[in-house]
Amino acid sequence: MGDYADLITPKDFKRWDGALLADWMKGKEDNIGPTQVRKVNEILSPIWGQCIGLLEGNHDDNIRRFNHYNFMEELLLLANQKHSIPYGGVSCMVRLIFHRENSKESHEYRIHARHGEGAARTSGARALAVLRLAMTFVDAHIVWSGHLHGQESPDIPQRLVTRGHKMKAFETVACMTGAWLKAYMQGVPPCYLERWGSVPSVLGCPHVILTPEQEKMQLVKTRVIKAI
Repeated sequence: MGDYADLITPKDFKRWDGALLADWMKGKEDNIGPTQVRKVNEILSPIWGQCIGLLEGNHDDNIRRFNHYNFMEELLLLANQKHSIPYGGVSCMVRLIFHRENSKESHEYRIHARHGEGAARTSGARALAVLRLAMTFVDAHIVWSGHLHGQESPDIPQRLVTRGHKMKAFETVACMTGAWLKAYMQGVPPCYLERWGSVPSVLGCPHVILTPEQEKMQLVKTRVIKAI
């Protein structure tokens, strides 16, 4: 869904803070892009073979535009060393077609995935961003939107479509695809999310369980509850 690394360089006066660098980044301040692309590849290597494609986020694009380092091109080269993973752009449409063995039966799911853009500090604003995207691509069963650090999933109004001269209900599930950037930690210098007053996000990502033979979709969110 994009933004595989923060890719913030010392030239980014608004967000750069050397005190926040991970230990594996210390001493690599002059080699941000290559160091982080290798780390991303190390983390995701076990699941490259399960990836349908890679979207591009604003962090991935900004380092190309302002520092002349094509992070996405380098990441795709690493990801495709053993697998075939296409570049999905900033948004894409995906068709998943399930065929039953020894049968002509098949089931199709259409997915619209977009990294996203803009800013939203409240849950309602994030939900509206997802809803707007779902209303644009009305032929998608599943709509994914990233960028805004949340798992908001607004209810999409049921729509009626014609299929084979029959009126049928068309269901869509839509959701923000999660957050991975942690903020508001005691004993750690505040990152830009805390400085800007952004609300804390639940870390992790949602997923959709597909049951093709029953034509079902089930949206499941990630939330770890810790006792205080």
